[in-house]
Amino acid sequence: MLALADVAIVVSDAKASARWWRKVLGFSNHTIGGKGHAVLVAPPGERLVLHLCEGFAPLEPGDTGIAFVTDDMATLVARMSKHGVRFPEPPRKEPWGSMAKFEDPDRNVFWLLEVPTSMVRSTLRLRAPTLPPNARRSRSPRPSRRVARK
Repeated sequence: MLALADVAIVVSDAKASARWWRKVLGFSNHTIGGKGHAVLVAPPGERLVLHLCEGFAPLEPGDTGIAFVTDDMATLVARMSKHGVRFPEPPRKEPWGSMAKFEDPDRNVFWLLEVPTSMVRSTLRLRAPTLPPNARRSRSPRPSRRVARK
């Protein structure tokens, strides 16, 4: 296994949701396949993406447990508030940093975390897995995963 690739979020309208993520947080978006098949959004430069899935009824909004790290909680919360983003509880300080929770238009709840830079570097860095010394690498070609950018 090389890395975690995406996390699915059920939404009522994938294209509208992608526009929201782009407008509010500056995410890029990509579409794969037909209507609602795969709309992916991610912060600039991030390898992990949110897969916005539609067509699943009824929606079950709630806490996703998905957290985004910021280096300036106050500025980000202020910017998101200007876009009308709802925060179900006010941002708060914790012994390890700060946290806030916000909702997308479908009432899915996400977390914002502001933690010391050293913690981000040591715990959130993606690393390629290493193989045991006696393991052999496959010589089969890897499938290409091309994404059309909008």
